Amino acid sequence: MQGLRLLLIENSIYFQDTCAQELLTRLPAGSLVEKTADPVDAKTKIQLFQPAVIVMNFAMSVITMDGNPLLPVFASQYPQIPVITYGLMDTSKKTAMNSGAYAYLKKPGPEQSLDGFYDELVRLAAAAAASVTSTPQTNVGPGAMVTKEVWTAAMPKKGWLPLAPSAQPAQTAPPAPMAPAAPTPEIPPAKPAQPMQPASAVQEPAEKPAVILPAASKKEIQLIAIGSSTGGTEALSSILTRLRPPLPGIVIVQHIPPMFSRLLAQRLNDECVLTVKEGATGDIVRPGHVYIAPGNKHMTVHRCGGQIMLDCTPGEPVHSCCPSVDVLFDSVAQEIGAGALGVILTGMGKDGAEGLLHMRQKGSPTLGQDQQSSIVYGMPKAAFDCGAVEHQVSLTDMPRAITLSAR
Repeated sequence: MQGLRLLLIENSIYFQDTCAQELLTRLPAGSLVEKTADPVDAKTKIQLFQPAVIVMNFAMSVITMDGNPLLPVFASQYPQIPVITYGLMDTSKKTAMNSGAYAYLKKPGPEQSLDGFYDELVRLAAAAAASVTSTPQTNVGPGAMVTKEVWTAAMPKKGWLPLAPSAQPAQTAPPAPMAPAAPTPEIPPAKPAQPMQPASAVQEPAEKPAVILPAASKKEIQLIAIGSSTGGTEALSSILTRLRPPLPGIVIVQHIPPMFSRLLAQRLNDECVLTVKEGATGDIVRPGHVYIAPGNKHMTVHRCGGQIMLDCTPGEPVHSCCPSVDVLFDSVAQEIGAGALGVILTGMGKDGAEGLLHMRQKGSPTLGQDQQSSIVYGMPKAAFDCGAVEHQVSLTDMPRAITLSAR
């Protein structure tokens, strides 16, 4: 059986996480479970994540959207996606089925085991998906919070390995240089990864995959700016857990809802040697520290004397995102110039491409995650295509590339 894409709509964050984890342990390998507690966000993720099945707490199905209850709206607008609902009351089943649900499952009470409930949810999901003839989808939405379980399920069992040079996919040539409003440094075409001579600054095992690095910056790197979206939470974990001081301060925009940015920062802080926190207005960016942009706030940097400081403020979405990678990168280009390293990771859409281009035009070295190791090769591709990415690097090699670029 092929992996399934499930969208879980649940207002309890605790049960949302628990349910997603339990479903992933029971679903076929390669399955993905996307989560949300917001009906508007759910509608967006249906369009972008393209789930095979929706699993919904029946208590949320009566929430209105444009004056209509959520379950009938989904049933009418997305008839190709079966909706499985669950709740504590047997009496809710008739209402759920009359509203367009594929099935209704009674959830056990607090004192009862949920194992049978999860097993039945997976059985119903498989049956619901099999009942609909559809073309498999491959896109993942920009707001997707890909958990460690989702990442593991989606990865090849033996991990990612660089392709042999002969197997590298052909890269699309960058378009003609943009006509800037003011004179800017000429940008050479982005170059795909190639083997490099070992760098004496970092001692690596002989079997370590070759890393391609940007040319040495003419200016000392004072800041590292990273942007990511779908698949980014685990990409960030893979990178940050392998970075070691001394390093400049790191500022990160990951497309993520409020509260989850704080939880992500706490999780990464527990995993990493570097100190990780959710960014806040007035924070001084310190070496060896990582700052995650808070959900629903744009994060920018500015100089104050000899220090780099953060501003985190609400604002209009950019590319439908707040925080936005472009907003961060633009401020880094303006305030730090060639003294910053720009990195763009996995994600859908084009947020960050223009801002990374501005950084490169200021003389910053820039890195982009390659297609093979990206969950969604959207943001990195958009940046590569416009000439913003100086070098493409696999996720496996990214920590070393960042280290040698920044030291």
